[in-house]
Amino acid sequence: IYIITMPELIYSNDFHKGTYSLIELSNDKIAEAIESSGELVIKGLPEDEAVLCTHDQTFSLRQVNTSNSLLLARKELSNDSNLHVIDDLSHTIEVIPCLARLTRIDDLLQPTKYAGEAVEHNNANKEQYSYQELLSIIQASEAELRQGLSERNAFELNGKYRILERSFMHGLLDALITNATIAELNLDAMPLEAAKDCIRQYHEDGVNIPDPVVMACLRAFSTTNDKTDNDGELILKLDQYKVCRFMGEVILASARGKEWTLDDFHQVWRRLVPDVFTPNMEHMLQGLYITTERAAPGLGRIQSYVSYFPVTELSVDPAQRFASLFAEKKQWTPEQIIPYIQDLASTQKARDALLLKFTRTQKSNGQVLYGSRIK
Repeated sequence: IYIITMPELIYSNDFHKGTYSLIELSNDKIAEAIESSGELVIKGLPEDEAVLCTHDQTFSLRQVNTSNSLLLARKELSNDSNLHVIDDLSHTIEVIPCLARLTRIDDLLQPTKYAGEAVEHNNANKEQYSYQELLSIIQASEAELRQGLSERNAFELNGKYRILERSFMHGLLDALITNATIAELNLDAMPLEAAKDCIRQYHEDGVNIPDPVVMACLRAFSTTNDKTDNDGELILKLDQYKVCRFMGEVILASARGKEWTLDDFHQVWRRLVPDVFTPNMEHMLQGLYITTERAAPGLGRIQSYVSYFPVTELSVDPAQRFASLFAEKKQWTPEQIIPYIQDLASTQKARDALLLKFTRTQKSNGQVLYGSRIK
């Protein structure tokens, strides 16, 4: 006969309910990501839902209440057979992979957009942010923050991160293309210093454009395959996709809240991009515009219209994203809606799950259409 003596549970002298939280890692992939990270950081301003960041991933933290108490206990002395309860938990914290909350980058950097040295005095009394300040405020891992800054063509000037104002950026691009053409530079193979000189000619009043600004413009509109010329200078190629997308957005944004006829938009877009480029809306402007079709007044036929509707201005919360989509347009084809949700779900399976959850499908003339599931 074996007699097993169960340890007694007694409350520790330093018991205080709510001292600890129990974190639940729901699968091996999450556990591996957390355990392999050298540093874990919980981020969030007082009004935010907290997130947990590794060096390259972001996880939401969600409180899950339990109906049974969870007692957290320990032995306080090696020769003590009793377990001393140090906390009584009524919930766990669930760790769930989520999108990095990068939209705050825009909120922080938009007020101090760089538009040239001549107007920099307008930003003198506005708050600007260093990289470390952004890292502490933005709810994203360091790798995701760097990617977010790169996607916005952000640059560091005098120790603070900035983004370029669109019309100023347009002027720099125009100077690059115009002066490169005058200098008979090959847009597919421009030496770095020659390209920088083309941009610096944007101003005729002798005001210098800081080098970080020039380089931000070149990164925004060119690519490099690390090739160098005979003198060892880096060679840049003007990127057709980047240039055409930017110019398309400039045109669309200039008529925010209004519509272009599709034909008029194409004509203006075609005129503004270099002759060697071939604009393609479906490929180059995904996530920037919506199309509508209706009878054109006085023409007696259906006319296509396009209007500015950038995905970057929509919420990263799926429910709010779909609500915004269907508030703008009641029905979407698969080709139209995918560009507006692919940043929320990186795989086809994940996108299908989102569509199943938030939309209803119907067919019209053999075409699949997505409508809102919420009526």
